[in-house]
Amino acid sequence: MLKKVSVIVQHEDCWTSQVPFRAKTLNLQVYPNKNYLRSRITIDSLNKDIINEMGKCKGVIKINRIVPSQDTVLVDFLNVYKGSIAGILYDYEVLILGNEIREGKEKWIFVAPRLSIKEIVDEIKNVGKVEDVKIEEYRLNEVSLTDMEKKVLRLALSYGLLDYPKRSKTEDLAKMLGISKVTFLYHLRTAERKILSYYLNTLED
Repeated sequence: MLKKVSVIVQHEDCWTSQVPFRAKTLNLQVYPNKNYLRSRITIDSLNKDIINEMGKCKGVIKINRIVPSQDTVLVDFLNVYKGSIAGILYDYEVLILGNEIREGKEKWIFVAPRLSIKEIVDEIKNVGKVEDVKIEEYRLNEVSLTDMEKKVLRLALSYGLLDYPKRSKTEDLAKMLGISKVTFLYHLRTAERKILSYYLNTLED
């Protein structure tokens, strides 16, 4: 039986415990054989000095790109796979639903088999201090959209971005949310994929 798990952990040996900003993970690409993973996150600080300090934190290999918008910054970087919580979750092949960093703590939401949860949490405890664990039922057919995906989708529908021909421009809607055009399109495509996948899964063969 699948369960939805939420874990809050303080990860002392990770950059997440050393930066004074809030961040949300947009995308993860893992390369366990090369011992690194590529992360794309948004952070709520435009301070370049803070972002540069992040690049010096333990576990961060390289910052590839920094894309500022109105009040957030998209950071594309590489960090060490081994010892990371993302690495642990990928090793257990769970479905990761979300990740955010706040006040030096990581919050991970994922779906895993009930019998594997204790083993996964114990593994996370080996690399950090687990402060809270919540477990609830996971409905296979539910559409789980993030707050930003909902905002982007509502704007796209309301302002005719999905109409043909389009009645608005992507960059204008992105400015309304204070994010870049690239970030807006990322959230829009992710929301569309989730909704289409849900719909197709409910169709009879």
